[in-house]
Amino acid sequence: MRSRRLVEIRRIREWLALCAAIALIPWTIYLGLTLPESYTAQHWQVTWVGFDVLLLAFMIATAVLGFMQHHLLALFAFATGVLLVCDAWFDLLTAKRGDFVVSVLTAGLGEMPLAAVLIVGTLRIARLQVPPFSRAWWPFPVRRRIVGARPRRLRRPDRHTRAGSFTPPIADD
Repeated sequence: MRSRRLVEIRRIREWLALCAAIALIPWTIYLGLTLPESYTAQHWQVTWVGFDVLLLAFMIATAVLGFMQHHLLALFAFATGVLLVCDAWFDLLTAKRGDFVVSVLTAGLGEMPLAAVLIVGTLRIARLQVPPFSRAWWPFPVRRRIVGARPRRLRRPDRHTRAGSFTPPIADD
């Protein structure tokens, strides 16, 4: 019963993500057509300082979790990398003429390389945690058929394995 409920919740989350992505398409087009070229923003300093404080908190959390070898490291490292990409993007696009060179250098020599290390490293860790040729890594069903070969039946793993651990099905030959 419980696993069925978890599958239902997962499916709801998947559909919500898809619907949100689809809804974002017309919204993005609308913004592209209606936003003014320039805009005077309220609370400019609080916005940037707040974002940098958030980025700093995630950088510290990533470092601490790394030193502790905590299982949440990958999650925080990925989020920190994404925040660094966002910071570089907005720094470049909001820079005035005199600040543009500094923004390019900061993004190109600091933020983007660090973001790449964090994001690519996280993806490599995620890839290593999934057995090779597993369907769990690829989001779409893979249906390969070798001409003349009979399909292999999968036998269920021993049910006495540790709870929560992933054991791939074993192929019968």
